[in-house]
Amino acid sequence: MTTATLTEKQAASAPQLKKLNKNTVCIYHHDNVIVLATGLERPSINSKTGDMIQTYIMRADIAPDEAAKIGLDETVCGSCALRPLLVKLYGKTGDVPCYVDKVRGPAGAWHSWNNGRVEYMTPAELSDIIADKKTCPGLCLDTCKLDHDHLYENTYPKNGHARKTCEKLNHCTTPLGIRDGAYGDPGTVPIEVWQQLHANGAKRTSYTHQWQTKPELKTMAMASIDSQTFPDVDKAIEEAKAMGFRWYRMLKTGETLRPDEIMCPEAPKDSSVQCATCGLCDGMKFENRKQIGIAIPAIT
Repeated sequence: MTTATLTEKQAASAPQLKKLNKNTVCIYHHDNVIVLATGLERPSINSKTGDMIQTYIMRADIAPDEAAKIGLDETVCGSCALRPLLVKLYGKTGDVPCYVDKVRGPAGAWHSWNNGRVEYMTPAELSDIIADKKTCPGLCLDTCKLDHDHLYENTYPKNGHARKTCEKLNHCTTPLGIRDGAYGDPGTVPIEVWQQLHANGAKRTSYTHQWQTKPELKTMAMASIDSQTFPDVDKAIEEAKAMGFRWYRMLKTGETLRPDEIMCPEAPKDSSVQCATCGLCDGMKFENRKQIGIAIPAIT
């Protein structure tokens, strides 16, 4: 048998390396919880947040959409009463389930990770990479043959949209921000993960239902307060304020703002503001920041 024949047989029997998903990386994996960060190669098409790195906190053993159906999402969502199974079993008239689409973003990233196509790196390593990236600004200032209206119309250009295409034209100039917990609660992950990820000072949005038991999160996250999880909303807000948190809540139909709240700048239908350009939902990141809450209209 010739050397060439041996080489061919060896190549045929050797395991094939899977093509990595360069848009997504895993920055945390402990026990049964993983954190995937996506948006490195392709800007997010989320019309509310705009172009931000999206982080998904998920169980490692089951896809997020399946976990939500059978109630195993408690591991990564904590006590949030908007969890779909809780609303289905115990919800009252008017209660709404979590509005996060588990299939479009989180499940796709999870399946890519589960198939061995996602690279592992530390939060600090990813922070350095993000520091060198800039946001897609929406409508092109120069012609790159791509329709960037997807940031506002929530549709993807037919010919795809790679971040490097924008970068080549030098019209990506704004630092790229990070969304902590596009799915899942940041409180289910050690705070050191988020501290390392944000070492570059990037804009962030972060919300946690676990503020009562994780007071250290006040420096980075908004206390997430809704009437389904906290029936006495005003009491919960005062408790959060006493602990040093700012808060973010969903109004009930017909409910108005408190004097110490403002409406989310993205909420008006004619608003051009997105989370990527706003950056108000980062807890008490700045010591001199006023303790003002952010509210969003009722979801019906």
